[in-house]
Amino acid sequence: MGIVRLRTGQPAGPTLASYAATLDARRYACPADLDRRLDLLLDPVGPHRLLVVTGRAGSGKSAGLREAGRRGERSGRGVVALDARVDDVLARLEAVEGPGRVVMVDEVDALGPALAALVAAIARLPDDACVVLAARTLPARWLPDPFAALAVQVRLAGLTPAEADALLVRWGLDDPAARATLVAQAGGLPLALVLGARAWAAAAGAGDGDRDLAELVRSSGDELVAHLTDAALDRLDPDLLAVLVLAAGVDVPMLAALFPDRVEELVAALRETSVVEAVGHRLVLHPSLAGQLADRLRAEEPVRAAAAVLRVAEHEHARAVAGEAGALPRLAALVADPGIRAGLGPTTLSRHYADRWRASDAAVVRRELAVRHPGVWPVVAPWLGEGTRVVRRGDGRPVALVAALAMSAAEGITGPRRRLVAPVVEHARRAGGPDRAVLSAVQLTFDDVDEAEVVRVRNAAGLAQCGIGNPRSDHVNLVGDLAEERAVLEAYGYAEAVSLRREVDGVPVTTWVADVGPPGLAGLLHAAVVAEQGGPEVDLVAALEDYPAAGEPVQARVRARVAELLAAEPVLHDLVVRRYLTAGATHEAVMRATYLSRATYFRRLRRAREILAGPAGG
Repeated sequence: MGIVRLRTGQPAGPTLASYAATLDARRYACPADLDRRLDLLLDPVGPHRLLVVTGRAGSGKSAGLREAGRRGERSGRGVVALDARVDDVLARLEAVEGPGRVVMVDEVDALGPALAALVAAIARLPDDACVVLAARTLPARWLPDPFAALAVQVRLAGLTPAEADALLVRWGLDDPAARATLVAQAGGLPLALVLGARAWAAAAGAGDGDRDLAELVRSSGDELVAHLTDAALDRLDPDLLAVLVLAAGVDVPMLAALFPDRVEELVAALRETSVVEAVGHRLVLHPSLAGQLADRLRAEEPVRAAAAVLRVAEHEHARAVAGEAGALPRLAALVADPGIRAGLGPTTLSRHYADRWRASDAAVVRRELAVRHPGVWPVVAPWLGEGTRVVRRGDGRPVALVAALAMSAAEGITGPRRRLVAPVVEHARRAGGPDRAVLSAVQLTFDDVDEAEVVRVRNAAGLAQCGIGNPRSDHVNLVGDLAEERAVLEAYGYAEAVSLRREVDGVPVTTWVADVGPPGLAGLLHAAVVAEQGGPEVDLVAALEDYPAAGEPVQARVRARVAELLAAEPVLHDLVVRRYLTAGATHEAVMRATYLSRATYFRRLRRAREILAGPAGG
């Protein structure tokens, strides 16, 4: 499970959080190997400064990190707790100051090819800092010499029978026979033991102990975790569970939109579920279970799965349209077509990752450009610095870069950088204004040019850098008008704006444009999800009349298509939602709520129905 963030400044009196931490400390049985290595790590005169904890899911890695934090606090050290899934670990490590810090990083696997950069960031910490990392597995010889001499590693293979029994006692399981059964079947996995203790106590209270005993005896190791997980998740609303699994997590706005008037109830239910954890502002399933349950849901309940994906996609689409940049990649993750997902970044981590610009990059980039693209450096140099995103290999070497921004921000650019953006801004203004337009002032790949992943990582980094939740058009400058960059843009559907062909300091520059229309990129992604999950096309006008009686999959499809087709007409969209997609609505009630005259109301409604009945909606 993910780490519990430890705070150095707790309120004066006892709190529920401090009680929970105390309870966790009482129940935690630290494996002997880990116990010894924690003592070595925290010894002020000891030789070790880095502890690496690995092990399969459920083996107690995160619990070990929490114990490290508690020991660090007891010894008077400041504790910094990070989760690689949600924190910018490299930036946070650079900000660590003060003597004797204990720095803990959970889920290090999520860093993928940035692992080498993590090692470099750790090397820059104060020499009295102690670091604890947790991961399922790490590559062989990932720590370079002489840094490896400062590290000690422990793989949590499972608790011994005595340690497992002690853990169950701490969790209040007094029945020796029950403990013996769980110890024998759990394979030393703390997660299985804890879930087993809870399930056993619940079954005993319900008088079903014998039935559960038979189930447990037939299970072992990871199967036991799966069995007990099902028992824990069975208590959740089936529709909530489907959303939790397929959306890779939920937050309060999503719950409020998908399950109105039940937010507090559902948040409480999720927080009480053993295999649900808080990651940032979201509640997610334990990572070892999410993919497995998603596959099972799609196989066993395809209608429920499709409805859940459509509901989540509609919600994330609305958040992207409202300007939330983080909603766009979450929406893209719901698209089944790997080709579409790949346009926003790699679907699996491999050799490359995106990072900020560092001063040492200038020499490498300048040298590579001098060899591969002579004359380009003076044109792009003003754009290299803070705000530039760099694609790196796992060893940290830069191979590509992008400097992207919103078109509205490009209007205010002055100095040498203006030469690349001024004509594009003017072109965008003539084409209808810079709203929801983004601009890649510079994008270059100067190494690993044959690896498609580089372009995907660069695209995702540039899009995130712009900070626009639902861009409609993307403008890309090709400094040097390089043939390989042209080929990539043509493959993605960009067209050259021929009127913008120009030279800057004797270097040819072309500009390429992709415009996905009023629905924007979020609309494009949403339409892809709807096409994959929504079934056959529906007659939207007829479906509006039948909406209250339609099933959830059809309702979700109708909501999605209405939002897509009326994205450029927010007044008409609001009217259709009020009249047709809101339970119990009538013409008279909507007219009163919108303060419209009868003539204006029906004129607007007729116009909305004409759009929905057109070629795109019929």
